[in-house]
Amino acid sequence: RAWFINLAAKQAFSVPNNSILSVFVLDLSLRILGIMAPSVCLALVGFLWKKKGPDYPTEFVTTLVINLAMPALVFHTITTADIRLEALAEIGLAAVIVHSLMLALSWPLLRKAHKDQRLSVAFTVGNTGNLGLPLCLFAFGDPGLSLAIAFFSVQCIFLFTVGEAVYAGAVSFRRILKTPIIYALSAAVLVRYLELPVHSIILNTTSVLGQITVPIMLITLGVSIAGMRASNLPSTVLWAFVRTLLATVVGFSVAGLFSLEGVARGVLVLETVVPVAVFNYLLAYRYRMNSEEISGLILVTHLAALFYLPIVLAMVLE
Repeated sequence: RAWFINLAAKQAFSVPNNSILSVFVLDLSLRILGIMAPSVCLALVGFLWKKKGPDYPTEFVTTLVINLAMPALVFHTITTADIRLEALAEIGLAAVIVHSLMLALSWPLLRKAHKDQRLSVAFTVGNTGNLGLPLCLFAFGDPGLSLAIAFFSVQCIFLFTVGEAVYAGAVSFRRILKTPIIYALSAAVLVRYLELPVHSIILNTTSVLGQITVPIMLITLGVSIAGMRASNLPSTVLWAFVRTLLATVVGFSVAGLFSLEGVARGVLVLETVVPVAVFNYLLAYRYRMNSEEISGLILVTHLAALFYLPIVLAMVLE
């Protein structure tokens, strides 16, 4: 009788547990799909535009986003974010560590493999804008977007200082001083630190300008990917894997170093592991580097992201 009761108890409790697990997996899958779908759909719009539509003004859109829309988004998000300035600063500092580690680890790795060491910038600078901001917004809401903006701002400063200097082979302070996002970030931090009031005209204007950033960057991402080709595919796939693995290890390690939890941990990891930024291709082309190698790296990492980002999202979502 004891055996029968024990068997009956196991059967009674096994079905609900399996049901609960199935519901959890289904709920997590639907949540990840909901996070990824808007980004994929808008990028697909850009991809089809490039293949079937009229000429896409990539240079104009890039200039508009970098010089106007993105600074407006940075200023408005940080000044109105319902997050402590200390938390934003912590993510910013963690982003500095992430970029420093990615550059320091990839540089000797590429050198040992007899590759162009300027590729270390592409290893370091991920697509935290076109893809990272929407992912963090859809995954964690406005708090996630605010923290992602802090990470992205650090990366912009890195790209237009250290990154561009590596590509160009020289440091240009004039170029650094002409980067609008630096002034937008400085103004936003000053407003938050001094608790200065901001007139509604400024907030409303920066809000409207900033809202165009995410969709137009995703569409531009699709346009850029559609025009790229992966040359020397086996080597490109190998280095794309190395870069993704390195970014994953660095992202989780730095999150652990800063004891980040919840939204902050998720944002830091996601922004670290996103694919190689398209902007690397533009800089490589500008400074007469082998842009085909970088375009292949960008293309393969973005295709791979369709498979590995859902896994990373499942690891950071609570």
